[in-house]
Amino acid sequence: MLCGILVFIIFCLLSFACFYYAKSIVGGISVILIPILMTAIILTHIRDMESAYVEIIDDEIYVVDYYWGIKKEKHFTFSDITSAEICIGYSHKVKGYRFGFAGMRYIVFKNGDKYLFKIIDLPETAEIFKQYIR
Repeated sequence: MLCGILVFIIFCLLSFACFYYAKSIVGGISVILIPILMTAIILTHIRDMESAYVEIIDDEIYVVDYYWGIKKEKHFTFSDITSAEICIGYSHKVKGYRFGFAGMRYIVFKNGDKYLFKIIDLPETAEIFKQYIR
């Protein structure tokens, strides 16, 4: 939190320099908009990741993802899954939004070579899908 505040202070100082020394209103406003837009983008991604979920009802798997606040649903059956692989969050095999810090791992589900969906690798999820994990 402190680092974020310090970054905002740096941009405020740059904006002040544009207003005061360069006598540029457009430049000052542009500099102050940069951290505001970046913060909005990051918060949107975080909110989308927090809202996404996987629900299992009988033999159906409902995967709900959000991209830029737009809800996308996918439906699969257990028979659609041919394999699953545990990957770290930085891997290019994990598609879409993901956390890539502190060794976060995901289970990536596939039908042949086709990517189906991902889920965070927790003991509970590994137990449910253990027959598919290599």
